[in-house]
Amino acid sequence: MCLTAEAFALFLNMIIVPEITSEPGRIAVHAEIRDAHWVAVGDDWCTMAPQIDRMDRLATLRTE
Repeated sequence: MCLTAEAFALFLNMIIVPEITSEPGRIAVHAEIRDAHWVAVGDDWCTMAPQIDRMDRLATLRTE
């Protein structure tokens, strides 16, 4: 999933997270369950968090 820089800035301002760390081209949002890592791709910011969450849910279903 990718967001424009403006949409990503709005998203970061709207969420309530205890900690966000950043370095050039990368931002980590430290959430309760797992961190979400965002990477700069051109003018956009992208994360694999939705796909990782989906894979975790499928793995959980397979073990039940």
